[in-house]
Amino acid sequence: MVPVIVPIVSAIVAAVISGGLCFFVGTAYRKKIAEAKIGSAEEEALRIVNDAVRAAEQRRKEVVIEAKDEIFKMKNESERELRERRSEVSRQERRLSQKEASFERRQEQLEKEEEKQQQRTEELEQKLREAESLKQQQFEMLEKVSGYTADQAKDILLRQ
Repeated sequence: MVPVIVPIVSAIVAAVISGGLCFFVGTAYRKKIAEAKIGSAEEEALRIVNDAVRAAEQRRKEVVIEAKDEIFKMKNESERELRERRSEVSRQERRLSQKEASFERRQEQLEKEEEKQQQRTEELEQKLREAESLKQQQFEMLEKVSGYTADQAKDILLRQ
């Protein structure tokens, strides 16, 4: 019976060694596949992160461009409003200047008219003085010619 046991024992030993070897080869293979999957997952994660970084950078650039466009539009709008306001102020200044000039001309005209009126008044007062003087001279001459004073002449006229 010994000779039958040796092949069985050799088969069992060979099976155990084969099983152990398969176990280690299987474990190594599973480890290699797992490492490959982990590497692939890490590569995929790195690719996703890089894509996200690129997308974020692209979006940041778009936002910056949009902001610059908006700033440009706002600047143009404010410059346009400023030009309009300056134009309006300029128009108002011209109108005010014209009104001031018109007022000054009117004031000068009124001053001239007032001066003319003053001269006319002085002339009229002078003529009035001259007329009074002539009247006085005529009364004096009448008194001389008639020999009566003004009061005496009034009395005579009232009696008649």
